[in-house]
Amino acid sequence: MDEASITFLGAAQRVTGSCSLVRLGGLRILVDCGMIQGGDDAEEQNREPLPIKPGELDAVVLTHGHLDHTGRLPKLVADGYAGPIFAHPVTVQLAEVVCRDSARLSQSWEGGALYDEAAVERTLKLMQPVTYGQPQELGGVRLTFHDAGHILGSCHAELAGGGKRLLMSGDVGARDTPIIRDPTTDWGDTPRFDAAVVESTYGNRLHKGRPETLAEFEEIVQAAVRQRAVVLIPAFAIGRTQELLFQLRNLEAEGRLPRVPVVLDSPMANRVTAIYRSNVADCYDQESRALLASGKRPLRPENLREVTSAEESKGLKKQAGPMIIVAGSGMCTGGRILHHLKDFLPRKSTTVMFVGWQGQGTLGRRLVDGVKSVRIHREQVEVQARIATLNGFSAHADRDALVAWARKVPGPVGRFLVNHGEPDSTQGLVVAFGQAGLERTSAAEMGQTYAF
Repeated sequence: MDEASITFLGAAQRVTGSCSLVRLGGLRILVDCGMIQGGDDAEEQNREPLPIKPGELDAVVLTHGHLDHTGRLPKLVADGYAGPIFAHPVTVQLAEVVCRDSARLSQSWEGGALYDEAAVERTLKLMQPVTYGQPQELGGVRLTFHDAGHILGSCHAELAGGGKRLLMSGDVGARDTPIIRDPTTDWGDTPRFDAAVVESTYGNRLHKGRPETLAEFEEIVQAAVRQRAVVLIPAFAIGRTQELLFQLRNLEAEGRLPRVPVVLDSPMANRVTAIYRSNVADCYDQESRALLASGKRPLRPENLREVTSAEESKGLKKQAGPMIIVAGSGMCTGGRILHHLKDFLPRKSTTVMFVGWQGQGTLGRRLVDGVKSVRIHREQVEVQARIATLNGFSAHADRDALVAWARKVPGPVGRFLVNHGEPDSTQGLVVAFGQAGLERTSAAEMGQTYAF
């Protein structure tokens, strides 16, 4: 029987930089190759070569299209990888958007671009689309994708070979997330897994319910309307932006919000939203398909304006409120949100609404933690705006949802390995699994190899 093991090369004891080396059925398969975000050493770490030569890899598997799962792929290709990259068809589309954007943004890095457009083009030529439930033979290993309910096209990756079975959760979505289906919990007659790797972004906490979160969201927007003020929402271009558009349209339709101007100021988010609008059949949930069937457009609030040019974006500071500006990046590490923060943070009437995870060391995390001034574009900016955090919009399952998901995984599972979380979150989920009777659970350590 061939050796079966997994080595964690990223996202162990941290949230970003997902990258795991699986040895199974005589093959070496890299699952995800994501960008490391946040922290003073992130750029340096992203430049580090993997501890395995690219030519020694047999395949790459992507769980979904977020930057922290796909962003270093073109560097891997530039370093010599020329094998297949397997991903859901939507992930192929999203990865193109993400990697092109990353190539552009990294040009401003102190040490120069991480990779160029030519590396992105070579990466795209290696992509091989695999739909949900369609087994893909890798040459001794069978890959099957299952819906992870995190973003459009997100997957749990099932790998079977050499008499062993491994489940890589990728990012596990929160149940009842609009637009997309819930994470897979009905596994049919799938045999037991010898090991399962599960993410722990929110492994030690619970989310607010969506009704409570929507009520808070509604209150913030209503207050902005009364004060003719601006609400800034730093939002991830993939997933979070589309849910915000959905919720705004829904609240308008229910009469809970006036038709306030909504500005989507992110060329990347505009491209991603077009991908969302064109992939209905394979990924949308019943509610969203029903809205489309009735002639309604679930991702288009009444007064939506999609900004493209930099000049139009910069001109927003001169426009009177009320106004909602949705812009990237979601953790305020770059993008157009930075000049909006520079313009609007000093205004007491402004609300900055965080609706997603803020990694350690990011500008978004510092604002959430309550700093009184920040440095943006080499200028010191006073923070007078209200800072609001709404974690009920999270696209990640919380502690109890992760435990419930793990209990549905066909077992008894030989061992659970917990990754993709800061240390307190990872350890919190290990404890929760143990209390739920899910024994043989341990926290993944960076660079460590675990046999199964």
